[in-house]
Amino acid sequence: MQSIAVAGVERKYRGSRSVFFAQTEDLAVLRGLSSNGKYALDLGTGTGRFAFVVAERCGFAVGVDLEIEGLRTGKSQAPPGARLAFVAMDGAALGFRSDSLNLVTAIGTFEFTHDLRPVLREICRVLTPEGDLVFTCWNRARWPKLELLDRRGRGSVLWSAADVQAQTEQCGLRVESVESIFFLPRRLLWWSHRLLLIEPLRRLLVVGSIALETNVARKRSWGMAGRVLVVRARKAGSPQLRDERR
Repeated sequence: MQSIAVAGVERKYRGSRSVFFAQTEDLAVLRGLSSNGKYALDLGTGTGRFAFVVAERCGFAVGVDLEIEGLRTGKSQAPPGARLAFVAMDGAALGFRSDSLNLVTAIGTFEFTHDLRPVLREICRVLTPEGDLVFTCWNRARWPKLELLDRRGRGSVLWSAADVQAQTEQCGLRVESVESIFFLPRRLLWWSHRLLLIEPLRRLLVVGSIALETNVARKRSWGMAGRVLVVRARKAGSPQLRDERR
């Protein structure tokens, strides 16, 4: 029997909700990533939603989390022959060889993390030279800044783009870009979603929200006012690899 927390994660990505995340979070995270990576890691995978996404782009993906029940749910959803595994592991002590992974994603993993560096150093160790990291965290510069509208868990941590970049680069990773997504307050959106009792109306709400957020994101003055930061970083290549790319 699923725990309440795991069941909640499952519901979050079903129906019209799945459309919202597929057209906002997924697109932002996957933008610019190579599709020919051999090995990928999804850190803090939960029930494996994003592990399945990256598995479609890579030769093999591993979903890692400390929550055993979520990992069991992910395993149960994997089709036969899926290029995907789920493993219980601490993000600050990953059981992978150095320079062994082409891509690491951490989506919603750092919501309660006050110091990113212990995990980022370990990610840097396991990434191959020129390997990619994409992660998300809450945006301190979001607007409006009313916590009531954020739908954040108690004790979650807000980050500025400058602080995230500084900690990432202290760990040997080069920040390629930082952007923000989810402009509408989450609690407002999902309250409205719940009030609409039939799925076609919920889907219209979600599609309208996506269109509005896309238009708002194009305005320079609002470009970093979203509720979530998406950070893309890369491990520096070896001198020989850098010379080959020139």
